[in-house]
Amino acid sequence: MTAVADTPFATLSTEGRLLKPTLNADTHVAGRFGFRGEISYDGPETVLKEVFSVSEDGKPAIGFLAGSITSYEDLPKLVESLGAALDGEGKYFVYIADLPQGNRLLIRFGDVKIFAIFIDETSVYNELIDTFYVDKVKLKKFDTAAKLDALADVGLKYDEVSNYKEVSYADGLAIKNAA
Repeated sequence: MTAVADTPFATLSTEGRLLKPTLNADTHVAGRFGFRGEISYDGPETVLKEVFSVSEDGKPAIGFLAGSITSYEDLPKLVESLGAALDGEGKYFVYIADLPQGNRLLIRFGDVKIFAIFIDETSVYNELIDTFYVDKVKLKKFDTAAKLDALADVGLKYDEVSNYKEVSYADGLAIKNAA
């Protein structure tokens, strides 16, 4: 059993930023720790919602993270507040409500790559299923940890960057504001 203190989630946990956990423990994959819930990143009112995230033993950062925010302008603060919990090896999917519909952007913050994707009235869970082409019927039979494992397994291998427009944060802001 892995303690949160032994994972890249340790600082977030110590700072009280892991909120409303539906999972905060080992998953069914050996050496994998998972968190589902919300992560506050700019005070208790500003949160990354519907978080799906995992870390692997021996890795210094979160390997897979997905969640939603309401404002594109919050993206730099989110990345900054997660700090060392993110690195260039991870796969990070941030669904953003105020991006123009249909936008899929790849934005680099140093070596950290963020897949920024428009989200509307749907959930992060449903968006991940669509993005990764995962069988929703099969997932319904799984418990919380197994669902996270199934999505993380695909997310950690995800490499379809050609489906995303690589832009700077400033260029993404211009795209958002032009809509």
